[in-house]
Amino acid sequence: MNTFDITYFIPDFILFFGIILLTFIGFRAKNLAPKWHLRLLNTVLCLMLLSYIPFLSGFLKLTNLDIFSNLAPFKDYNLTCLYGSINITPLNLFFKFLITISAFLASLLSFGFVKKLNRKISNFTSLFLTALLGGYGVCISGDLITLFLSLEISSLALCFLISSFYNKKDREKNSLEAGLKYFIINGVSSTFILLGISYIYMTLGTVNFSDINTMMINKILPASPLLNAGNILFFLALTCKLGVFPFYIWVMDIFKGSNYAAGLFISSVIQPLGAVALIKTACTLGCFGSILNFALIFCSIITLILGNFIALRIVKKEGDIKDFLAALSVSNLGYIFLGTAFFTKSSIMASIYFLIIYLITNFGIWAAFMLIARNLRKYTVKNEISKYESQYGSKKLYVDENLGSIRGIAYISPFFAAIFTICILSNAGLPVMAGFNAKFYIFANILKCGIWSVNTLVFAVFASIISACCSFRLIHIIFQKPDNLKIYKRKLIFDKINIYVFILSSAAFLLIAGFFLSAPVINIINNLI
Repeated sequence: MNTFDITYFIPDFILFFGIILLTFIGFRAKNLAPKWHLRLLNTVLCLMLLSYIPFLSGFLKLTNLDIFSNLAPFKDYNLTCLYGSINITPLNLFFKFLITISAFLASLLSFGFVKKLNRKISNFTSLFLTALLGGYGVCISGDLITLFLSLEISSLALCFLISSFYNKKDREKNSLEAGLKYFIINGVSSTFILLGISYIYMTLGTVNFSDINTMMINKILPASPLLNAGNILFFLALTCKLGVFPFYIWVMDIFKGSNYAAGLFISSVIQPLGAVALIKTACTLGCFGSILNFALIFCSIITLILGNFIALRIVKKEGDIKDFLAALSVSNLGYIFLGTAFFTKSSIMASIYFLIIYLITNFGIWAAFMLIARNLRKYTVKNEISKYESQYGSKKLYVDENLGSIRGIAYISPFFAAIFTICILSNAGLPVMAGFNAKFYIFANILKCGIWSVNTLVFAVFASIISACCSFRLIHIIFQKPDNLKIYKRKLIFDKINIYVFILSSAAFLLIAGFFLSAPVINIINNLI
């Protein structure tokens, strides 16, 4: 069905006018309190989420559950616009919804970390929505050029968003350096993506996804070395944007220098966008058994092992929280990359399911660590501060935000420690949590690809064992007897009702419920692809 329906583009219109509104307010209302800028941002994102209500009944129908059997079925359509450069399908709408809800949760969690921007808060809100606009373009792109331009919009907005936190007197004094590093990495990867697209166009005469799919179905793709070179250049440059091996180092550096709000936005919106771009192009350009296939599998395996080893090393040394979160992000993206690298429908479906579980787990872990960081920044020991000021002047005293600072939280807030532990165990892939289902589903679908895939599975299981060791080590720190309880107040923010505890609790509940109710989600994904 190619009839134009404005319903499919309502979230895009809200997003576009939201960018204009927040930019205008930033120029004309410079004295507006930061909390009002953030409330406007959350309002725009909430309206975007409400615009997906017309599609809710269709998605519920796809679960194949009897209780939703009377609902109207999801429309079977394929709406194309602008000569095929924009393609609206149920899968693309699902990706848009997933990215929107991730951005909404990220904006809620970022509230306490961006209020200090004061007049620069308008830069954060407008750049936040601009990056999301690029993400929408990635989700609905119908050809490689639209995909490339959308990725560039998101990446460039993110460069300035990271740098907007720069303050040489504050913790985020390295934000400018982090933004510059991301700008350079993004520019290099974009160059090779564009080079790969040009090789593909020179060989096929088209960059449209549907045209390339038609060639694949009719088996008329030319066996050209130039086409293989274009595929390899495109996918390897895309791995650079994702932050997987051999281009994972930039993730560690940028997370270290950026604010928690920017780091959360990268791990929950930008990197999943890269995964969406990888999944969309894998469905079109992938060829099972090719040189590209083996190269991507090799990259994903090394990413899994290195990411989990780095995370384990950081936990053992009780290193910086941001370094640990970066390593966690890299290792989890390795699983998404691994499923996509096999270029089969079942493995790609498993990657999408893992992406959903990863986002739930990621928000739970980030909410916990962001609450801990806020507590460390707000409730430093007063007598230590006065002692420091008497010796060194009125400079600020910062408590180190490392994993050692979470020692003994179980003695301070048992409830917080319990729900935090659930998210950590789910990330390790242990049973009774949805993380186990996600990893098992990927491994099971990899085995369907042939006997030779067993070797790949052995390395993936080895990486999962390392991840489990890392998680148990972190849980051990949480339940250790604390060295000093003075750093935490008796009236704790951990036991109060706030957005961090609410999202962490919701994530823990969804991860346990997802272990028993994974079939409906898998049915939705299976019917969408």
